[in-house]
Amino acid sequence: MSFAALLLVTLAAASAPVPIRSSAEKPMSATIIGPSNVLLADGAAALEQGRADEGVRLTLEGLKVPNPVRDAAAAHANLCAGYVLLHRLDEALVHCNTAIELDEGNWRAYNNRAAVFDARGMYDQAISDIEKGLKLSPNSPVLNKSLKIIHSNKRVTHTRSKHASDA
Repeated sequence: MSFAALLLVTLAAASAPVPIRSSAEKPMSATIIGPSNVLLADGAAALEQGRADEGVRLTLEGLKVPNPVRDAAAAHANLCAGYVLLHRLDEALVHCNTAIELDEGNWRAYNNRAAVFDARGMYDQAISDIEKGLKLSPNSPVLNKSLKIIHSNKRVTHTRSKHASDA
């Protein structure tokens, strides 16, 4: 199973639930804290629905306006996932790193960065990120499944390279 397939499950939510609505509608307050960023919400919804290009575009637009730090971190984690789905790993890594710099407590950002490392065959770094995520969310089924996938990918790669060197 491709690790990137898990990314849509690990889209980071903003600090509070955000109603999904068209970006043409006026933003309404989703929480007592303040108004939500409709573009970030619509971007997350597009990514969840597998529309990576649109999700990335909407999220980038949503980041052009001021956002609470946690929401900005979640948006960068989502961009990381979107860029992995688009096989644009360099851009994905930049956004994962930004998400982690903004909010070291977002386990989804670690999971998404692990997907970048996994896709590059950097399994030890991927495992390290999953372990960091598990310290934040020890019972996460997503992180536990990600760890199994990375170990499996590492074994497969090792077996293939061993057979190639034996030939």
